[in-house]
Amino acid sequence: MTENNPLAMCGCRCDLCKAYTPNVKISDQRKTLAQMWNKYYGLDPSVMDKCGGCRNSPSDENCPVRKCVFEKNLSHCGDCADFPCEVFYQRCGSFPEEAKKDFNMEEYNEYILAYDNETRLKEYIAKRERLKKVSAETMRFMRGKYALDEAGNGKDELIFSDGGETVLTIRIRDNFYDFEIGEKTIQVADIKSLEKAKEAITAAKKPSRKPFPKENAIYGGCGHRCDLCVHYTGSKFSAEFIEEMRQRVRRVYGMKPEDGFPPCGGCANGGITGKSDCVQMKCAKEKGAVRCMDCPEYDCGSASVGWKPAIEPRSISADDVTWAILPYVDGQYGN
Repeated sequence: MTENNPLAMCGCRCDLCKAYTPNVKISDQRKTLAQMWNKYYGLDPSVMDKCGGCRNSPSDENCPVRKCVFEKNLSHCGDCADFPCEVFYQRCGSFPEEAKKDFNMEEYNEYILAYDNETRLKEYIAKRERLKKVSAETMRFMRGKYALDEAGNGKDELIFSDGGETVLTIRIRDNFYDFEIGEKTIQVADIKSLEKAKEAITAAKKPSRKPFPKENAIYGGCGHRCDLCVHYTGSKFSAEFIEEMRQRVRRVYGMKPEDGFPPCGGCANGGITGKSDCVQMKCAKEKGAVRCMDCPEYDCGSASVGWKPAIEPRSISADDVTWAILPYVDGQYGN
């Protein structure tokens, strides 16, 4: 366990475990812990070895979960798409709520709660999904309503500003975001608290972005604005401006200067290859939809090519957002 990885690889809380080396140094309760393991798990360890945690000097170097997490280069099982699996259940220490009714909860909380890993990891996953939605909705709102420069410190801070005036500062925490709006700080961890933050933002500064007109707009089956895309062969922009757009796209998505942009006539004309084999459209057809936008799983994330709706501590200019991000945000300008 480290400061950046507060959970053991199986989801147990090392800091609550009586066999954890730092805890043993303070008060050695391993004998009592062994008795509790026998009572609750039917195990009878004759000696409870000290454990430095999965990543330091574990008491069980052959733990199957530890091996699996290392092989997948994850922090713990909660970050795995296969959780919960057979490997995890070899080290699952959780009990059904029904069983806990007969437990001595005082001793359970003191000695066994540390190993309630399945419950803990499911809560971690649920919280992560809530934050993911908050992150996506935040960027959709800020970029869709405001034309602002974004300045990130590359670590845990993102600032939205207009001509040097700070509109919003987002501080990225482990399980929530701090939204600083003027002198006010709002802790945001779910959509409900985000709505309060959005109200405070609009009260402090009126929306400034003027969306492109939708009249005569051309949409791809994935929801992107073809007429604003650097690939589109039917563009009404000048050659000089299209090259400027391409430079912005390269900058935003980290493309090489020599990376090209295959011409695309739009979905109706076979897309980029002219063979109508766009990955997104293939996926839609496999799920019985004519377009991505008609699919019940439209928010799966695969419809947005290259664009990730997430709060990231990186710097992007307002104009780069306008020309290199928003045209590829599904439904950003309405459909």
